[in-house]
Amino acid sequence: MKTAVMILILALALFASHLSCDAAESGVQAPGPVSPFPSQIFTKDRLSAQFVAGALFGPVTWIRDHPALNYAQTNLRFGWMTSDLNKTRYFGTGNIELLFELSNSQIFKGFGEYVRGFTLLGRYNFLLSDSGFVPYLQVGAGAVVTDAYKDNYQGAIGQCIEFALSGSLGLRYVIDRHWSLDGEAMLHHISNAGLNERNGGANAVGGFVGLTYYFDRLWR
Repeated sequence: MKTAVMILILALALFASHLSCDAAESGVQAPGPVSPFPSQIFTKDRLSAQFVAGALFGPVTWIRDHPALNYAQTNLRFGWMTSDLNKTRYFGTGNIELLFELSNSQIFKGFGEYVRGFTLLGRYNFLLSDSGFVPYLQVGAGAVVTDAYKDNYQGAIGQCIEFALSGSLGLRYVIDRHWSLDGEAMLHHISNAGLNERNGGANAVGGFVGLTYYFDRLWR
């Protein structure tokens, strides 16, 4: 958890220096909390890098005797926007983004010490207005490696390699054309799809905060 905090502080420092450099180049003070139009950012083929850190708490289940499994998690995500902004019937104006996520979790309550893996994510960015606030909805599937299975007194995690599913609701505040501040709520599920007798699964909910950097288009 300390490592995640240090990384987040470093990212914030880089973000602050970025604003200072922009202000120095233009000869004016750093801008206040006025955001550029997000419609200029959420465009086809734009790439991004997102770092978020937080914690997840379980169990979330109808089985009362499920053991607790709480873990601090850091996620590094690389995104690719596959479309320009489009107006849809059910979701309003927004665009689609695909992401590859690397995650590292440190268990601080329950069984085991770590959960590490990758997830493929699909995200829809909602452009509700040009206020700078951009909600998003995302779902993902991937795999994790964990040592939690070594505890034979629990029936939730049965093997070293497990499957992971996630669903998240997030909100980004766009600072400028390269940066946004992010907050996210997540439901996270781990199980092995019946490949092992111990397959009770682990469900946890929690929240994250972080930053996203948006690259200029690398191709047109």
